Amino acid sequence: MTPELAACVLDGLPLLHEELSVDPEAPWYVGTPDQTQVLHDELWLLAGRLMPRSSAALVEGWYSSGRSALLPVECTGELVSSRHLAA
Repeated sequence: MTPELAACVLDGLPLLHEELSVDPEAPWYVGTPDQTQVLHDELWLLAGRLMPRSSAALVEGWYSSGRSALLPVECTGELVSSRHLAA
């Protein structure tokens, strides 16, 4: 990983945390240390595949991927948010 990609991930983590914290359709996210670690791990893996040019693009990529290990067991595993629908 390049320093630029590492910075992208580290900048993307608080952006994604902020998005999930204010999203009324993500009441399952409370920002615990375990949840933050999962987001961090998912962003690293995603960054390696996408090679994003910005942290905002990485966050969009996370939403676009449509899945997260953070989702509650009773959910289908699909991420759904009207805040991030593709136009």
